Amino acid sequence: MRVLFVIPSPVGGTVQYTHNLANALVDLGHEVLVAAAMDFEMKPFARRYDVVEVFDGTTPHPGRFAALLRAVRRLSPQVVHFQGAQHPEFYLLMWSVLRPFTGARFVWTPQDVLSNARRPWHMKAYRAVYRRMEHVFLNARQNAGMISEYFGVTPDRVTVLPIPDLVAFARDDLVPEPPNDVPAGRRLVLCFGLIEPRKGIDTLIEAFAQVRDRAPEAFLLVVGKALTDVEPYRQAIAYQGLEDDARIVDRYATFPELVGLFRTAHVVTLPYHQGWNSGVLATAFGFGKPVVVTAVGGFDEVVTSGHTGLVVPPRDPAALADAIVAALTDSDLYGRMAAAATVEGTKASWQSVATTTAEVYRRVCGGNNALLGDAA
Repeated sequence: MRVLFVIPSPVGGTVQYTHNLANALVDLGHEVLVAAAMDFEMKPFARRYDVVEVFDGTTPHPGRFAALLRAVRRLSPQVVHFQGAQHPEFYLLMWSVLRPFTGARFVWTPQDVLSNARRPWHMKAYRAVYRRMEHVFLNARQNAGMISEYFGVTPDRVTVLPIPDLVAFARDDLVPEPPNDVPAGRRLVLCFGLIEPRKGIDTLIEAFAQVRDRAPEAFLLVVGKALTDVEPYRQAIAYQGLEDDARIVDRYATFPELVGLFRTAHVVTLPYHQGWNSGVLATAFGFGKPVVVTAVGGFDEVVTSGHTGLVVPPRDPAALADAIVAALTDSDLYGRMAAAATVEGTKASWQSVATTTAEVYRRVCGGNNALLGDAA
């Protein structure tokens, strides 16, 4: 198959997902072009696909867009695969430009069900994009129900795929940078990823006051680019008397920093109030780290409580504290969970995800011989 990926984000989990999937598709014999944002963060890493950097945010750069259209004409894609969902109006624009230009089938991996920065027009725009997609790839079963309820997407147009380790390509090849913020002798509880209200950081800070009293060796790091004002979180840390026990690092971590953080972490926590899925979970398992998660975002579809981690209700500081303390103080439980997390991290592979994805590509092109071409 000949596939064009379209991804407007320059960095982050969606970019890493696209990189891994594109490489795996090429390994299976498919031809892949990625239309990416400028400053595409995967440039330093081994790529077996072609890339054109064309987007500045969600705005196509005029000169670069002409280069993209030339590359697309050379590729003549059978499938255009959108990645990400933060700006649904962007995908509508790209569909309107590329559909008459390529005649390809369109599929979508939205990653997030809804935007982090919701706008009044987004729900209408999402419905319009979903109507135009031949197929949708999701990473949690609960998301299939959500897009059916919100946007009328029928089950026959949905495939749910696991998320393999997003950063396997970086974990073994980079020199890790251990975090400087963790005092010697402390056990790191890591909360990693975009900082936003739905991630439950306020609940985590409240819980950590209880953790500190019962497991004084614990140290909390919340690391990620902030999409909200983090000052209230810092004030909450001060209010709870946690200045020596917790830090907010509100910036995007480099890959060496990421590797250092996950290698150092004793346990990774995702205390979300609301969510859709997270590549952080797969990354934690890739490093063999047990997790403490809430029963949202499809996390309970992946985490078996007491086996690969611990699952607690959202917005419950006491339950969250109990789970973190158990992971820190029960060495037998921790050893079993770490071993199971390591095994879990090997179950999903990018080759299997690419194989299923390519099968869907063939199916959506199946009624059009011209599209299937030599892939029939």
